[in-house]
Amino acid sequence: MEKLTSLQMQEGKPYRILQLTDIHLGGSVWTKKSDKMTLDAVKTIIDEAKPDFIAVTGDVAYPIFFWPAPIFGCSINNLKTSKKLTDLIESYNIPWAMVFGNHDCETWSKYNKDEMADFYESLPNCVFQKGEYKGTDRGNYCIKLLNADGSLNNLLMFIDSNAYLTKYFTSGFDTIHDDQIEWYKETVIKNSPEGTIAPSLAFFHIPPKEFKDAFEKFYRGDKSVIYHCGFAQEKDNYFGYPKDIEGHFFEEMVKFGSCKGMFFGHDHLNTISLTYKGIQLTYGMSIDYLAYLRIKKRHQQRGGTIITINPDSSFNVELLPLEDILGTSYYKTKM
Repeated sequence: MEKLTSLQMQEGKPYRILQLTDIHLGGSVWTKKSDKMTLDAVKTIIDEAKPDFIAVTGDVAYPIFFWPAPIFGCSINNLKTSKKLTDLIESYNIPWAMVFGNHDCETWSKYNKDEMADFYESLPNCVFQKGEYKGTDRGNYCIKLLNADGSLNNLLMFIDSNAYLTKYFTSGFDTIHDDQIEWYKETVIKNSPEGTIAPSLAFFHIPPKEFKDAFEKFYRGDKSVIYHCGFAQEKDNYFGYPKDIEGHFFEEMVKFGSCKGMFFGHDHLNTISLTYKGIQLTYGMSIDYLAYLRIKKRHQQRGGTIITINPDSSFNVELLPLEDILGTSYYKTKM
């Protein structure tokens, strides 16, 4: 039986979740400068956000390696690299969650997904659970968010959106599998008050194809798509959804009626948030100083995303750009 962890709101106070995504620590002597900038950015954002809870939606470590030399000088020791971030977050002594991104456990990484899952499960403040799984996914778990009176406010659903169709990046991105969708539905039903379907929010890494559909409709002026905040800044309006496999997660969530918001990362320059078919789809602001060429010189995409959940289970999303926190000094940083 899956163990569910509960979090509780304070009386008369909304619950504040900080989403961090695509940290991309290199973990080697060659990435020492960019890693320090990354960790400094994370600390600055947490200090400013003062969250009740932190949700990390993948790609903490960036163990990109091809023989005979590591690309960007990154380490293949994904555990040692990940500890740089987890030590920082743990120091705040607040609850936090993690889902895997496509880079956290690359084929050539020293530690596989099972071993990394054990590590995250062992951390005192991390609510990560391996969960029930049948295939390659790890970390499908549910956290109950309770109101001050103990009644259910929302179910926070954390899902492994997997990585690649085979072992390597060149095979194309994988998706959330059908058995994971069934797990989601069963978990929500099991934890809903009798005769109801509880509202839920989903956190994962790789966006669904329908987000690109929503953006294209919004771009053409379709009023059925509601804009909230952010921008699509990837070249040619690129969305990194799985293109070689059909995913059913979004369409099934629309039918199911529980999921009110989906939060992910993966495409480091996209920060846009749109509501489509009753579900708010949000690209979290990324941190990355390493994985994109010349990314250190770009600023608008870097920061955190604040999800404020109200006692009536409604929520709103706002961006927390690092440049807004640091002001003009941000542009004076020596890159």
